[in-house]
Amino acid sequence: MKETKYVYKGAFALLLAGIFSKVISAFYRIPLQNLTGDVGFYIYQQVYPILGIAFMLALYGFPAAISKYLAEHNRHRQQKGIYLQLFTTLMSVSILIFLAIFLLSPVIAEWMGDNNLRDPIRHTAWVFLFVPFVALLRGGFQSLQWMQPTAYSQMIEQIVRASIIIITAIFIYQGKISVYQIADGAVIASILALSMSFAFLYLYSKKHLNLSAVSQVPEISLRNLFRSIVLAGIIISLNHMLLLLMQLADAFTVVPGLLSYGNSLAEATSWKGIFDRGQPLLQLVTIVGSSFAMAFVPQVTKMNWQMNRQETLENIRLTTKICLLISVGATVGLIALMPEINQLFFKNEMGTFSLRILTISLLFTSLSVTLASTLQGFGYMKWTAFVLFSGLWIKTGLNQWLVPWLGISGGAIATVITVAFIFVSNYFLLRHVIKNARIFVIPWLKVVIASFLMVISVIGLKQAGNYLLQVDNRIALFFVVIASVIAGFIVYAIAIIYGRVLSSKELATLPLPSKWKKG
Repeated sequence: MKETKYVYKGAFALLLAGIFSKVISAFYRIPLQNLTGDVGFYIYQQVYPILGIAFMLALYGFPAAISKYLAEHNRHRQQKGIYLQLFTTLMSVSILIFLAIFLLSPVIAEWMGDNNLRDPIRHTAWVFLFVPFVALLRGGFQSLQWMQPTAYSQMIEQIVRASIIIITAIFIYQGKISVYQIADGAVIASILALSMSFAFLYLYSKKHLNLSAVSQVPEISLRNLFRSIVLAGIIISLNHMLLLLMQLADAFTVVPGLLSYGNSLAEATSWKGIFDRGQPLLQLVTIVGSSFAMAFVPQVTKMNWQMNRQETLENIRLTTKICLLISVGATVGLIALMPEINQLFFKNEMGTFSLRILTISLLFTSLSVTLASTLQGFGYMKWTAFVLFSGLWIKTGLNQWLVPWLGISGGAIATVITVAFIFVSNYFLLRHVIKNARIFVIPWLKVVIASFLMVISVIGLKQAGNYLLQVDNRIALFFVVIASVIAGFIVYAIAIIYGRVLSSKELATLPLPSKWKKG
C-alpha cells in the first residue's frame, strides 16, 4: 500500500512537472518574439521541431522503453553491464541521427525554402548526442518506480533552456548578434539544459541507484535491443508529439508555400513568424486541458475495463467531458479576444484572422491527446502513433495545397482539418474498443448557451474597458484582457455548474467549493 502511494505521488509529480514545463515553454516565446521580431520567432520555430524531437526522446520515449526493458530483465537491472548495453544502443542511434542532420542540413534548409537556415539546422544535430545520458538514467529510475528524479530534471531543463534563449534574444535586441543566431542560442540552451539535467540525475543516482559491477548479463541481439528500445521509444515519443508534428510540417511547407503565394523570402519568413504566434496558445491550452481532465480521473486500463466496464466507461465519459468543456471555453474565449491578445503579446494585430482559424483546432487537440492516452491504457500504443504519423502527412499535403492558395490562413485551415482527423480516428477506434458505447454524454445546447453567455460578457467588458480606459498602450490593454478573461471564465463556469452540464456525482470529483458541487 505504501509502495502504491509512492508510485502515485511520483506520477503526480511527473504530471505537475509536465504542466510546469509546458507553461514555461509557452510563455518564454512571447518575450522571444517581442525581442527578436517575427523573423527571429520564425527562425526559432524552424529549428524548434528538431530540438523538440530530441527532448521528447530524452523525456518520454527512451526512458519509458528502458524502464519496460529493465522490468523485463529484473534479475539484471541493478548491474552496470545491462546499462552499458542500453547506453551503447542509444548512443549508436544518436550518432546516426547526428550524422543525418549534420550532413543533410543544406538539403533540409532548401526544403524549408531558406538556405540561411543551413548552419542553424546543422548545429541542432549536436543536441542528439546528449540524449542517451539523460534518457538512460531516467529510464533506470522509472524502472524502480521513482518518477521524482525525472520530474525535477525536467523542470531544471526547461528553466535553463528558457533563461538562455531569452538572454540570447536580449543580445539580438541590443544588436550584439544577428537574428539568425537565435537558433544557435536555442542549441546552446538545449545542450546546457540536458547537461544540467544529467548532472542532477547522476548525483541522484550516486546516492540512490546502486549498480553492481557484475558483468554477467544476458546476451541480447542488436535487433532485439533496437526493437525494444529504439523502435518502442520512437513510438512512445510520437504519442506526445501532436503539436510538435504540426510544427514540423509547417517548418517544411509554409515558407515554400508563401513563396508560391507571391511573397518575397523576407515577407514569407515574417508571415511564418506571425503564423507561429498561435503555437504558444495552442500548446498551453492543449496541455492544461488534457492534463487537468486526466488528473482528476482514475487511469483507464484494459484491466479496469475487464473488471468493471460501467465504472471505466463513466471515467472515460467524465474525462472527455471535462476536456471538451475546457476546450470549448478556451476556443470561444480566444476567438473573441484574439485581436487584443495578439496586440498584447506580440505588439500588433497582424494575422488575427488566421490565428482565429487556428484557434478552432483547440476544439480537437486536447480531446485528441486525451483519447490517445485512453487508448494507450488499453494497449493501442502503435495505433495511436500510426494515426499521428498519418496526420503529419495529411498536414504536409494540405499545407502544400492550401498555403500557396490562401497564405497563412491555408496553414491554419490545414491544422484544423488535420487535428480533426486525428480526433475522429481516435474517437472511432475507442468506440470500437469499448463495444460502440457512447463516449460523449453531453447536453450540447447547454454548452452552447454557456459559450454564448461567455462571449457576450467578454465582448461587453472588452468594449467597456476600451471606452473607459481609452486603451492606447499595452499596460492598459493588459488589464482589459485580464478582466475580460476572468469575467468570461466566471460566467462560463457558473453557466456550466448551475446549468447542470456536470452532474452532482461528476462535480464531486472536481476540486470545487462544496457550494458549487450542490449545483
